[in-house]
Amino acid sequence: MIKHFIWVWVFYWIAFAFLPVSSLYTSVGEAFLLQLTFLVLVLFGFSWSWLAGVHYRAPMCGTRTPKSLHKAIQLSLIFSSVGTLCIIYDKIAIQGIDYSQGVAVAREAWRKEGIEREGGISSVFSMLGYLLSSGYYVAAVLLVAFGESLKRSFLYKGIFLVFILLMANSVLAGGRSNVLLVTVFVAGAITAVSGWSYRSIFPSKGLRSSVFVLVLFSFFYVLYVFSERAEATGIDVSAYVKHFLPYLGLRLAPWFSEASGNGVLFDIINLLVLALSYITHSLATAAGIIENGPGDKVIVFLHPLNILNKLGIVARPDSSWFLSGRFPSLPAALFYQFGLFGFIVVSIFVGFLSAAARYFYIAFPSSIVAMSFYLMMYSILIISPLLLAIDFMSFPFVMFSFFLVAVISSASKFIARSLKF
Repeated sequence: MIKHFIWVWVFYWIAFAFLPVSSLYTSVGEAFLLQLTFLVLVLFGFSWSWLAGVHYRAPMCGTRTPKSLHKAIQLSLIFSSVGTLCIIYDKIAIQGIDYSQGVAVAREAWRKEGIEREGGISSVFSMLGYLLSSGYYVAAVLLVAFGESLKRSFLYKGIFLVFILLMANSVLAGGRSNVLLVTVFVAGAITAVSGWSYRSIFPSKGLRSSVFVLVLFSFFYVLYVFSERAEATGIDVSAYVKHFLPYLGLRLAPWFSEASGNGVLFDIINLLVLALSYITHSLATAAGIIENGPGDKVIVFLHPLNILNKLGIVARPDSSWFLSGRFPSLPAALFYQFGLFGFIVVSIFVGFLSAAARYFYIAFPSSIVAMSFYLMMYSILIISPLLLAIDFMSFPFVMFSFFLVAVISSASKFIARSLKF
């Protein structure tokens, strides 16, 4: 967990340094120090588990009987399938979103629909859809963590159905966040398996090849979304990259602009630069936040607050900060919203909670609730270079899916035991 957290930050800084882009803001050095301080504070908060002698124990993922495991995976896939169908019906039949012109155009139409109804819920199908559709996250995690306990045919079918549901929900939303979030959750599940190797989780060559193809397809889907958005603007990919980077707070290096040409290869290179710039532009955003200082707008927990607002529980949060729509990175978001003291306290608390999640999972390795707590904190750590993971649109519904599967699985076990007496 903590090693991955460190390596992700190191990769993030190295990627930004080697990309042919630079920040439009001058306080990049200060932004780097803020992010580095966040990393050190998280490690400090995490250190209580080392001082308390909480050691890694194998197998960390525990054991589940094949019967209960099958039921949990099937349940999560059924929920996800029903939820996805509800979203399809809501977006196409009720909202009238036309996906024939591409995901970028559909996403823009969906966004305008939301503005027109002032963020209100479009229908009961939308509400049910979002509550249930993220069940494939649970299935993906269980398939990876307990794959050795499953029959080969069940594992194949489960992985394929997870991929179909992932792609369906990504296309319906017209975005890429689901691909990133699923990748992080699966990586978190892999870290929970002691002695993991690619061959041990996917024992057959055919299964390994299939998974590799699905991962490759997901990668090209991400590039496809970028190209779709470029096409929707009516300009070529190269011009779109030059136009979009300043919005992210970046400028393209002159040598790269001059070296660009025409053709598919140049388009792919431009899309790769754009994709990596999109992931790492939060360093430039952090520099902008440092130059402007803390503010009174909402960045942290924005999405959960918006959900509560739709339910009429809280007032609509004001998120109109000066770089709204960009990734701030978690440390910069904490600094902006809570000031320097709040940044220090919350950063240490993130480390403390991460260690607590690891300890809880070690103590209850077969618990879906313990697994979900571990994966929640793992994803917060891994996605911290971008933003608070909880503010991804799917995240609250993913956690609800874990809770729902855990409750129903426990209830079914209790009923089954009661019937035996």
